[in-house]
Amino acid sequence: MTVHEPESTVPGGRTDGTDGPYGTEGSARPAGAGREDGTDVADRTAVVDTVCGLVRTALAGHDRRGPLVLGIDGRSGAGKSDLAADTAAQLRGLPDLDAPGAVAVLALEETYRGWHGLAVGLGVVAAGVLEPLSRGIPGRVRRYDWHAGQVDGPLEVPAAGAPLPRVLVVEGCGAGSAVCAPFVDLLVWLDAPETVRRERAMARDAESWADRWEDWRAQEQALLEARDARTRADLVVRTG
Repeated sequence: MTVHEPESTVPGGRTDGTDGPYGTEGSARPAGAGREDGTDVADRTAVVDTVCGLVRTALAGHDRRGPLVLGIDGRSGAGKSDLAADTAAQLRGLPDLDAPGAVAVLALEETYRGWHGLAVGLGVVAAGVLEPLSRGIPGRVRRYDWHAGQVDGPLEVPAAGAPLPRVLVVEGCGAGSAVCAPFVDLLVWLDAPETVRRERAMARDAESWADRWEDWRAQEQALLEARDARTRADLVVRTG
């Protein structure tokens, strides 16, 4: 895994495509990515250190009423969920972000509206969560149940009874899309070849959505054609 500026993509450490610890094996939902277990731990740590450094710098100048929003974007299988979890964990260990609820994570896959509802779901979360939060108001939408194939239950940011976070990590395909971009303060894009990403995603979900890969890929591509999140990212990380 290699950290670099958007203009200079440099391949990083070895990636073996093994499944990551996040998510549920065989779950019927689009995968984030498997953890790059073949990548040196120190290299992964350097990536998280770099992202957290960007967050801390941005926080120093953040004057909006709502939280600082860190978007972690990339196509399916790029490693978004792992990086989001690792980054949030490190941020929560910082003295100025160690209060309960100071750092929150929003997984966009909980808001997509099914296998053909990537863009619709992003619009829902932008209007219902990101926009209110930018004004210091809690956000709320209905989450999507991938097994039942329908919306089911509330998704609230912050969670009921919790304070507004100081940092919100938004991870998932479309975090840097046109509809979300106005509310994202920092954007990290994760890159990996499609063959690597597909192998990770299918390994994680037991190939439960192999027949939907191309449809989902087309929806991702449509988002990128509307706004190329990779070229707009503050940081690009090569994960394969």
